[in-house]
Amino acid sequence: MMNHKRLLILSCSQRKSHKEGLLPAIERYDGPLFRILRRYQKTQDTRNREAEPSLSTYILSAEFGLISAEYPIPYYDCCMTRHRAQMLHPVVMDKLKNLLTGGCRFQELFICLGQAYWPALEGWEAFVRRDMAVHVAWGAIGMRQSQLYEWLYGTPPSASAPSKSGQPSLRGMAVELSPQQIFEIARQGLRGSSRMTTFCHMWYIPVDGQRVAPKWLVSRLTGLPVSTFRTDDARRLLAQLGIEVRRA
Repeated sequence: MMNHKRLLILSCSQRKSHKEGLLPAIERYDGPLFRILRRYQKTQDTRNREAEPSLSTYILSAEFGLISAEYPIPYYDCCMTRHRAQMLHPVVMDKLKNLLTGGCRFQELFICLGQAYWPALEGWEAFVRRDMAVHVAWGAIGMRQSQLYEWLYGTPPSASAPSKSGQPSLRGMAVELSPQQIFEIARQGLRGSSRMTTFCHMWYIPVDGQRVAPKWLVSRLTGLPVSTFRTDDARRLLAQLGIEVRRA
């Protein structure tokens, strides 16, 4: 029986291992998406030691372009910008074309990129076969974490999948954001005028003189539906992240 071939394209992460020398890209990058991926690969290695791997992972790197997860890279400090993404576009598209139209016929494609990376992949749809299932992650980093987890495992994150990263987390979804970044996400919700943003019963987060609902904010940070956790869970996570939650 042939393996169901899947292709994952991830953007690189600002957080990296500082180990000297060269490391495979999947080990060098250490953001929450890469931790989810590494945990998944370990489970697959344990279950299918003799089977051909069904998942191929490529990383869109601000420094190196589109590279295999096993490609050895040094530590570097380079952030993706729109200009940098546009510069990388020609070589990235050539590599992507070879991946999608070459000998390995992938049945599924999952693309999970930060906003700044998309110009490097502009026009990717032209290389996708009609019979290929395509998934594009969207939303804030927490939502993309949740979508990646579900695509890899075939099931949403649950309480039985704890984070081992040491970072504040809820149901296995680690949150690596500063209070300033979290408040900006809250402000975006307020600007969007969503009723759920300000639907506060007993607890709220003060943001620019307005009240933001803790469960709504945690849902935005983790990608988890508000129905899957309690207000106490949200308060606990926000406290770990340095966010004050007040009683209404």
